[in-house]
Amino acid sequence: MLEADGECPYERSKCSDDDDSDDDQTGGAETLMDTSQKFQVRIDHLIAKGKRVLATHRPPSPNVIGFPTLDAGAFAGWRTQCLSLLTNLLGADHPYAVSFEADVKEGYRSSVRIGVGILRAVREDLQDGFLTNVRTLVSADVFADFLDMAKHLLDRQYKDSAASLCGAVLEQGLRRIATARGVKVREKDDLNALNQKLAAKGVYTRLLQKRLAVWIDVRNAADHGRFSDYSKSDVVEMHAGVFSFLAQQMTG
Repeated sequence: MLEADGECPYERSKCSDDDDSDDDQTGGAETLMDTSQKFQVRIDHLIAKGKRVLATHRPPSPNVIGFPTLDAGAFAGWRTQCLSLLTNLLGADHPYAVSFEADVKEGYRSSVRIGVGILRAVREDLQDGFLTNVRTLVSADVFADFLDMAKHLLDRQYKDSAASLCGAVLEQGLRRIATARGVKVREKDDLNALNQKLAAKGVYTRLLQKRLAVWIDVRNAADHGRFSDYSKSDVVEMHAGVFSFLAQQMTG
């Protein structure tokens, strides 16, 4: 795409990227591996911390039974960190997160041992590649990188290329969301069709569907050369909206 003020660097980068498709696929695998390894390291840290929480056990006084024996502050901090990790990694409704929240409630040694067991199971599944939610998190990171590129284009007054890039990110994001939510879409579905199907299935509200429709109109105008149909401020709003929407839908 050529704009009034010259060749867009985004277009040059797309051409050069075509020659490096194998490198891009390798990079995607490396990103997935890096993200998985980061979570594994975090889980190892929480397992070790759980053992330190167990070490705070103090036997109750004679004739006193039924009260937690672990340090309350240490247990509460560890439990909160574990739930935060499981929710961010898997979602609050995943069996691992549900089990942890239900079974690790108070500062008893048995509770912490159950929690550590759950963490070890999560780490094993993560290491063996059975937790597909990690792929969604990687997608969110990749989309954020492209939106950063769009912001750079906006800063350099390439509003039309920024609009096209934001639209492409939104389209791929909607496809990933549809896959994750079990919404059937076709390869030939355009942005309007994807938006309609996801809203119809209740993935998001009709009001949000209307907001997306505005961004889709901007993208279509940019792709068809109708650059006067929208302003830079429209693209700025689109960029912020797409970023917020994908952050909520893909990591929420």
